[in-house]
Amino acid sequence: MEPLIRAKDDISPLFCGLGDVARRMDAAKTLLVSDERIYSLYGRHFPALPCVLIPEGEIAKNIEALPSLLDGFLRHRVDRSWSVLALGGGSISDTTGFAAHIWMRGIGFFAVPTTLLAMCDAALGGKNGLDYRGYKNVIGSFHFPRRLFCDVETLRSLEPEQFASGMAEAIKHGILEGEDHFAYLEDSARRYGGEGGLNFQGCPAETLEGIVRLSQRLKLKIVARDPKESGARRLLNLGHSFGHALESASGMPHGFAVSLGIALACSYARAKGRMKEGDMRRILNLLARYGLPVNIGEVDADGSLRKKAADLFFMDKKREGEFVHFILPEGIGAVKIEKIPAEELLSFLLGDRL
Repeated sequence: MEPLIRAKDDISPLFCGLGDVARRMDAAKTLLVSDERIYSLYGRHFPALPCVLIPEGEIAKNIEALPSLLDGFLRHRVDRSWSVLALGGGSISDTTGFAAHIWMRGIGFFAVPTTLLAMCDAALGGKNGLDYRGYKNVIGSFHFPRRLFCDVETLRSLEPEQFASGMAEAIKHGILEGEDHFAYLEDSARRYGGEGGLNFQGCPAETLEGIVRLSQRLKLKIVARDPKESGARRLLNLGHSFGHALESASGMPHGFAVSLGIALACSYARAKGRMKEGDMRRILNLLARYGLPVNIGEVDADGSLRKKAADLFFMDKKREGEFVHFILPEGIGAVKIEKIPAEELLSFLLGDRL
């Protein structure tokens, strides 16, 4: 069996311009995969590469959308000597990585994330998840990109909501790693404040690169220790047990659901006496500073969203029988994995007191 990470592959991200990426690709053996909007913005950098366009956003991750990409592989006669280049957000990298993994028992792929969410999280770590019948990421594989290329200038074309969505994962990484990382995100918002918490269109490129590099360093360090999520890698699911259920139930952006999931996890930890009020306030304030929701009551006044999310909660991949491997934040830089009864978490989600 081919090892998960091969010695000849370099999973450390390379920061460079898109033109530099194009020059590194073998035009005769590389298929570009993107969506129509991203290709209209950046396709000009890859004029020599054949291209397949897939739907934009989460719909690209639906298993029913996969055949159109595989039909593109057939149309361009992609064989095992080829690689695919995923250009776009997390949905593009997830779908392309999964397709590369199953095509002819595995071909190489490269990732060029163009969103903050993808640069900080989704395109890293080799996890490629597809949605099935409304359940997030229940189909998937581990297939690492041969190289990850990052051009932070692509982030300036994002909508504020998209940038904020990516910041949820960046803040999650700051909570996991500790004070220096978390304080950098606070300081960036103070120094270059703007719509969505940070003037990402006008701040120095070094600030954007700093946010991305800190997240990548933390995530890749954890992934190197636990490539297939049997232990420490579960920490990266902070906020996701509640978040994925809320996302599937509402269709809200991933980062917005993760932000609510982190807020709920903090509130749960506080109710159990496991988190100090000051740490919780600091986390919620930073999420809100970047334009992210932190109060479930403000987005679900009548409780209907929570009830719908409850129906999806038991398909959480972190569930093991009647328990969930829940990521419990005790403070900034102090996060634990604990087996907690799923029913207890479900009751908390629905608003019951502990």
